[in-house]
Amino acid sequence: MGYYETCAIPKPKSKKKKLLCNGYKNKAERFCRYCKKPFAERHEIFPGSANRQISIREKFQIDVCPEHHRELQDNITDWAQKENRKLKKACQYIWEKKLIDAGTAPTSAREAWMMLIGRNYL
Repeated sequence: MGYYETCAIPKPKSKKKKLLCNGYKNKAERFCRYCKKPFAERHEIFPGSANRQISIREKFQIDVCPEHHRELQDNITDWAQKENRKLKKACQYIWEKKLIDAGTAPTSAREAWMMLIGRNYL
């Protein structure tokens, strides 16, 4: 038993959220989506600190080799811009379809998406 548990006024629990991370447990088993190289990294489709956490939680991720990962993150080339847009559209479509199949109205599914990500890609 710790010291703070026996005090008249115990130490408050931490309210800080623990950040999610992708980890490297099964990295050897992952292959690049584009060139099929092993040891692929996870690429979160929606960038930014808050959206990165949403991407991890909602599984908006793909496995890519370091070269493709860097290109997608930099988002400079025409290929990367088109691919990022395509991936975002696909994530939104699949996420909304899952809600609609569960019985949510299409307009409510779109509103839920806007509350989650804040931008419509369809």
